[in-house]
Amino acid sequence: MGASGWLYFTPFQPSEQAALDGLREEVFSRDAEYYRDEGVGTLGALMESGWLEEEAAHSVLDVDRVVRCDSDTEEHGDVRVVEGPEVIELFGTATPSREVVRQAVERAGDGWFPPFGRGSGCCTIVHGDDGRPVELCFWGSTGD
Repeated sequence: MGASGWLYFTPFQPSEQAALDGLREEVFSRDAEYYRDEGVGTLGALMESGWLEEEAAHSVLDVDRVVRCDSDTEEHGDVRVVEGPEVIELFGTATPSREVVRQAVERAGDGWFPPFGRGSGCCTIVHGDDGRPVELCFWGSTGD
């Protein structure tokens, strides 16, 4: 998937933070045997261990906070919500579908796509054929 590192679609939730928290738990559970072998039994224990800072980036596990801010003010570990005019700029529509978002994020290798070298990721609402929110898409550059 291009240079972005990770791309996840989750069912739509009004709270992006709740969706990110659930996504991180799901990813941790998927790889739980690996972490248990390293002596880490929960996502919370992994975060407290400092291991993520010592090891190479671990995808969505390296982020923990969703923020709403200007595109150049998020911090490492933040996932910035892409909304409003930026959605139109990035996706060509105010109500991007899953395929439109996926294709745009996969083009990230040319350097123009968020997180613009700051923060660690972004998320946006994905819309169904009827224009209603159906998913959230999270993407990013992991722990960079």
